Amino acid sequence: MSKARTVRFEDEVDPLVDQFLEKNSINFNTLVNIAVKDFISKPQTIELLPIDQDDWEKAFKKAHKKHKKAIGELAK
Repeated sequence: MSKARTVRFEDEVDPLVDQFLEKNSINFNTLVNIAVKDFISKPQTIELLPIDQDDWEKAFKKAHKKHKKAIGELAK
């Protein structure tokens, strides 16, 4: 059995929801159910992947060369 809930959108989001509903011929409850199910079923974290040592060294050298002055000022 479903439960009635209230949703309050920010002022800039509300017209976007109305436009989406009209454009896609979908009702509001279906949209909310799809959006919430999709949001809570996916991980909400950033997944960090290890990089190759050579790639790290290339990226470090490039960043150091580009920001050498700022790095030097921070080291003071």
